[in-house]
Formats: sequence, C-alpha cells, structure tokens
Amino acid sequence: MKNKNDVLVFGLAIFAMFFGAGNLIFPPEIGLTTGKEWLSASAGFFLTGICLPVCGLLAFSRVTDINKFGNKVSNKFNTGYFTLLILSIGPMLGIPRTAATAYEMGIAPNFGNINPLLVSSIYFIVVYILVINPSKLINNIGKYLTPIILTILMAIILKGVFMEFGVPGNKIIHQNSFSYGFFGGYQTMDAITSVILGAIIIKALKSNGYIRETEQRTMIVKSGLLAGLGMAVIYGGLLYLGAMANGNGLSLSRSELIMYFAKTTLGSLGIAALGMCVTAACLTTSIALVAIVADFFSERTKLSYKAIATLTCAISAVLAATGLGFIIDIAVPILTILYPITIILIALNIFKIENDNIFKASVYTGLLFSILEVISKSEISDNITGTFNTLPFSSEGFAWLLPTLFIAMFARTLKNRPKIMRQV
Repeated sequence: MKNKNDVLVFGLAIFAMFFGAGNLIFPPEIGLTTGKEWLSASAGFFLTGICLPVCGLLAFSRVTDINKFGNKVSNKFNTGYFTLLILSIGPMLGIPRTAATAYEMGIAPNFGNINPLLVSSIYFIVVYILVINPSKLINNIGKYLTPIILTILMAIILKGVFMEFGVPGNKIIHQNSFSYGFFGGYQTMDAITSVILGAIIIKALKSNGYIRETEQRTMIVKSGLLAGLGMAVIYGGLLYLGAMANGNGLSLSRSELIMYFAKTTLGSLGIAALGMCVTAACLTTSIALVAIVADFFSERTKLSYKAIATLTCAISAVLAATGLGFIIDIAVPILTILYPITIILIALNIFKIENDNIFKASVYTGLLFSILEVISKSEISDNITGTFNTLPFSSEGFAWLLPTLFIAMFARTLKNRPKIMRQV
C-alpha cells in the first residue's frame, strides 16, 4: 500500500544495501593518504562510489526488468551475464565475505574468538528470517537496520569533527589524489551490485502498490538520489576524519583506522558500537544479495524461492567459516571481466540507446579487452602482458575504455549508412 513516507523508507533501504563494511573502511583510508587534498580525493570517490551505483539504479529503472537489461546484445548473453554476475557477488564471494567481515570486525573484537562456524550459522539464520518474506524486505531494512548504521556513524563523525584529531597534512602517496579516490570508489564494486539491486527494489515497489512503470521509475529516481545524498554525507565525514588523522602522522590499516576513530570518539563503548554498525551493514548487504539469488534462480529453475534461499544461506555459512582465499582466487578474474561490461550496459541503458549494433559492438569489445586484462595479469605470456600494459589507462583497469568508444562510434556509422543511401 502506498505511503507518503515510501521515498524515505526506500531511500534508507537502498543506502543500507549499498553500504557494506567495505564502504565503511575505504573512505577513512583515502582521507588519511591524501591529507589536505582530501576534497579532490572525495570528488573522485563520489564519482565512482556514489554516482555510478546510483546511475546503475537509474539505468535499471529504464528497463524495469532484469531480462531486458542486456537483451539487445542477445537473450543468451543477458542470461549468461546475470548468472555469472549473481553467482560472483552472491554465494561465490559477496555473501560469505559479509559474514566473514562481520566476524572479524564485529564479533571477534567484542566477544573473543568464538567458533566461526557457530557465528556464521547464527548470522545466516537471521539473514534467512529477514529474506524469506520478500514483500517486507525493503521495509525491514529501511525502518530498522539503516537507522542503527546511520546513528552510530553520525555519532563517530560528529564527535570526531569536534574533537579535531589534527590538521590535514601533505598526502603520503605519489598518485594524483582525484585518481586515488576515483579508483577507491571503483573497488567498492557497488556499480555491479546496483544493476541487480534494481530487481529487488522493483519487486518491493510492486508489493507496495507501485504497479505502473512510470511510478516505479519515479520512486527509484527519488529514493536513489536520497540514498546517494546519505552516502555523500557519511563518506565525506569519514574522508575528513581520515584527513585529520593524517596530520597526526598515524599509520594504520583500513580496519585499524576506523576502529581507532570509534574508540577515540565513543570511548569504551566505541568498539562495541562499531561492531554493531559493521554487523548491521553486512546484514543489509547479505539480505539483499540472498534475496536476489533466490529470486533470480527460482524463476529459472524448478526450485522454490525458499529452497534456493535456504541453500544459499547454508553454503555461505560454511564458506564464511572455512575461509575465502580460494573463492577470491576464482571470483576476482570473473569480476574483472564483468565490471567493464556492467559499466558499458549502465551507460547504454541510461542514455536509452536503441541501436542493437552499438550494444553488441560495445559489450563484446569490452569483453575482449577484459579477458586480455585477466590474461595479462596472470602473466601467461610476457608478450601479451607487455603489450597490454602499453594501452592507455591500463594501469588503472580502464584499457577497455577508448577501444570500446571507438568501436561503438564505428558501429553507429555502419548502422546509419543504409538509411542515408535510401534517402538519396
């Protein structure tokens, strides 16, 4: 049933689903390393850590159906793309990693070395309970979990700003500050998540009475922008805390830095509060991802939504307790291939490109160069590695960008030429 507060509830839910533990530890570290150039780094981080994910939601609102997002390439490609995407950020890597992070930063520092399998089992029982009723999923996240995250983080940020940890000093990296922030936001991988979160949001909107596509699109735009504003406030605050800590000459790891802020600002309760925040952030991400996996495969197999949700939670609980090293080794090359394709599809959909040839040329070019990047990093061939590293933006992971733009423009020319000849 529609409610005047729906934009707020959905905006808070989108914020929470994006805001995993990785988003919590990246901004302070970027502020610490860029010092008094933290504003430049913030601009880069906001571009890829906020604008790109929100654009992913907006792009999905253009199609409102997971089956249409990449179907202009081909239906088989779209199915294969989303299958790999969901498996990669789902049970292969993303979901187990949230539980492992919650254990490392939320449970172990406060309760000691409890059996990881016991912790992950309890964690995924909670996830399952919240996921099993998808019609209330967004409302539960927006009403209950997000306020916990925001309250704790705002307490740390506001107290830290008034305490004045120090004055931002010179950056401690040789890289351009904007670029450092840009690729820090890129590594959060929220852009990949955004195109599948759209499916969950559409489903929740329908259950809340938003049946027409125009209504759904308007709600996604408004709530997505609200979520982006919330992320900008939190990211900006954490970046500034890191920049102030730069002036004190602190040299801490990402996780140590955020724990230092929590303990310094909130005293003896700081670590406990941070643990609650990290656990809540990880839970919201897990809930969204399990729901996506269950929804996607229940529509394409004979298994029910509940059965797939149960299986996903069970597998993730075991993987989270036994370690993720071998999973990451498998998942990273897949994500290296999927990320450029996702960015290309976001751009094509958000600008409503109707030319199928441009879709095919852009995506397949991006795919080719992404595969070459995986090969170059594996160092199977020194010739391939050396040649690939000479391409523009290859060191930043964007070797695919210029070739894709060039091929897309060429494909558009080929498409338009017969029309001109017919007019003559």
